[in-house]
Amino acid sequence: MRRVILVLLFVGSGFSRTYTDQARPEMQRVPQFDNDRATSWKSIIPPHTESTMHRHDRFRSVIAIVGGDLKTVAPDGKATVTHYESGKSYWFAPMAAGETHKDVNDTDKTIELIVVEIK
Repeated sequence: MRRVILVLLFVGSGFSRTYTDQARPEMQRVPQFDNDRATSWKSIIPPHTESTMHRHDRFRSVIAIVGGDLKTVAPDGKATVTHYESGKSYWFAPMAAGETHKDVNDTDKTIELIVVEIK
């Protein structure tokens, strides 16, 4: 009887929370450097996360530290997937005027990218 009461106290105390009750991981943007010619950051993109809508006004290089498939979604819902290969770098031109997107990692793996934007 005493063991049953202890188990009920433990279960009822909140220690039995499921994963969905815990805080979800968020994307992180870790500054690397910023000078008069360029700025850089490391993007850490956990599984099943998405960014806010944003745009890229500058030429930039993206280096995949930990690659994966990253989806970009426009406001109209049009989606494209870029496969980033670990250890490979990519070059992107500025986005067209008025264009925005959000990044979505709908995979089960964290993606880590270094971005270097030319000023």
